[in-house]
Amino acid sequence: MLWLSVFIPELSLQVALRGTLGHLNTMPLVLAEGPANRPLVHAANEAASALEIVPGMPVAAAQARAAGLVILPREVAKEQAVLRQLAGWLTQFTPMATLESQGVSLEVSGSLRLFGGLAPLARRVRLGLRALGFHAVLGVAPVPRAAWLLARMAHERAGVRMCRDAALLAARLSEVPLHHFDWPLASMAALSALGLTRVRDVLVQPRAAFRKRLGEALADDLDRALGRLSDPREAYIVPQRFDASIDLVFDTADAARLTRFAERLLVALEGHLRASGAAATAVALDFRHGRERVTEMRFGSRTPLRAASDWIKLIRERLAARPLDAPVIAIALRTESTSAWSGETQSWLPSHTTHRERWEGLLDRIASRLGSPCVFTIDAKGDHRPESAWAAAAHPAQPCARRPPQRITPHARPLMLLTQPKSLVTLDGAPQHRGALTLVAGPERIETGWWDGKPVARDYFVAVNRQHEVCWVYRDYRFGRQWFLHGVFA
Repeated sequence: MLWLSVFIPELSLQVALRGTLGHLNTMPLVLAEGPANRPLVHAANEAASALEIVPGMPVAAAQARAAGLVILPREVAKEQAVLRQLAGWLTQFTPMATLESQGVSLEVSGSLRLFGGLAPLARRVRLGLRALGFHAVLGVAPVPRAAWLLARMAHERAGVRMCRDAALLAARLSEVPLHHFDWPLASMAALSALGLTRVRDVLVQPRAAFRKRLGEALADDLDRALGRLSDPREAYIVPQRFDASIDLVFDTADAARLTRFAERLLVALEGHLRASGAAATAVALDFRHGRERVTEMRFGSRTPLRAASDWIKLIRERLAARPLDAPVIAIALRTESTSAWSGETQSWLPSHTTHRERWEGLLDRIASRLGSPCVFTIDAKGDHRPESAWAAAAHPAQPCARRPPQRITPHARPLMLLTQPKSLVTLDGAPQHRGALTLVAGPERIETGWWDGKPVARDYFVAVNRQHEVCWVYRDYRFGRQWFLHGVFA
């Protein structure tokens, strides 16, 4: 077995700063927790740490050190939700992912061949987490507890972060500080009093005395890290529905910034879909402007999609066409409809499926920018009246076949039909439209509609003017044999 642990340093601070595109290191910022009358600093960013603001300090004392201090409340529930979201995203690399206190551990021995080895897999994990808005440190070992300890130690100082041989675990873990085990404070105080601060200090002590003095739980935990005791883990189960959100540190209505924040949620959605073997056909974005006002946008696709880059195109088009009229304080993304993923075929020649997906992607972007009613096709109806012989219908999923060039025949129909027929002037018995019209085909009598109160009695002709425009005109016998222009061929 081989475990890859993903450690998120200062998880609470990274979760809070995920709602900004900058690192806010130039502005002192802290997370506060504790009673409302005397909150304490839980975490501080680099700018605040430079002013000697440290965790555990009263917030009032921190404000005295930094006049423009930004104070955000720590939200433990949100941190746990983000950890579950990260576990769901990481499950695309292996079905065995387990939650840790500040990260996730993965069993990757069965996935190395699929992803080209450990180094390419680790690179994909790092780049993906960066796209999600997180900085992570990785550790590798044959057992999960050791991988987690190596990741935590690698964050504090450069050193060993990988051990693939179980026989070398004791030597590789010897310099790990004992506080990385997260043991109870009373046990840590007893160890410090004895001068035991690192794993190597404990390993030279008699095992029986260590167990008797500090308890079986601590000794078993140490044995699990050394691979001497089994460490069964419960795999994280990916939920069927994706639902995630980001709270913005500073409210904004800028479409480009909102698109960047939405992209972080879409990257998480892509990992969720890959882990589930699914794709989405409809998603919804909620832009929260305040406690009660929410702008909801729904996005659909004719083809099941899972790549974040495909969904972000639709969102960018929608926000560009319909900007939000109020600043946004939070963004939430959820799946509305999903389906099974059909897979991808690797080929250097474009297939029919590729052409269809490109065509449907273009239609989706047009619909996202202009609105779904603006994308439709023409559906023929059984009626001889030209204005009643068609109706707008939903565009089919398949691309339209290319039609052959239109031939002008006595019974041809123009591709462009006027919404309202245009009355024409007659000179010397000839209808006029940008000059005199010469009749080249016809007549075609259409006399019908008496049953629904919209009767017509017309003789249709194909006519050409001096500009070589081919027109479709008719003489209406219900209005004194008046000439009308009804359509244009070319």
